[in-house]
Amino acid sequence: MNNTNQNRQGRLQRQAGSNGFLVDSFRWVFIRHGLTMSLLLMICVGIRLYIGGDLPSASQALGPLSKQNVLQIKSLHLGLLIALLTFVGLHWRWRGIEAQRQTFLWLAYLGMISLVEELLFRLVAPQLLQSLLGYTGSVVVSNLIFAGIHFFTLRWRLRHCIVVFLGGLGLSRLLLVTDDLILVVLVHWFFTFLNTPQPPKGTTSAP
Repeated sequence: MNNTNQNRQGRLQRQAGSNGFLVDSFRWVFIRHGLTMSLLLMICVGIRLYIGGDLPSASQALGPLSKQNVLQIKSLHLGLLIALLTFVGLHWRWRGIEAQRQTFLWLAYLGMISLVEELLFRLVAPQLLQSLLGYTGSVVVSNLIFAGIHFFTLRWRLRHCIVVFLGGLGLSRLLLVTDDLILVVLVHWFFTFLNTPQPPKGTTSAP
């Protein structure tokens, strides 16, 4: 066994196994985590449609809409998006991260995965589980799955998965209070970027 490989670990990951594998490249993050989450969302949406359930409503996607407040809501989302992108630029500059094609693709990926995870774990999965577990139970179980997937796909340490679970509960609460999915996605995107502001640069081969 190679001791160097055994001692290697990512900032959030457990130590590399005997084969030295870490999820330390953009490609492997996308394959193991992005595609897994997207596939789970498609499966859950398919089940929801098969059993005759409704998909998330427009109000859940855009907030409580009316003729009086639709412009205000859109302005809020646009303002938050501009603030987020401004923060990203300043953060990259402060950290000395070069704004290049790969970093912009990473930022877009973080936005995509934030949307996918919010649709899956804050809307569709809780709706599927609610008839069996009730509202509270469905939220808790959905967020346990949300955190547990990070343990396997991204090989995160248990303590970081616990933080993800608590953060997921907070996002579920935010959605309940605001009824605004886009707001929750932007908050998710912000904290995901803050946690991983640039793509991993490793070249580990497949396990």
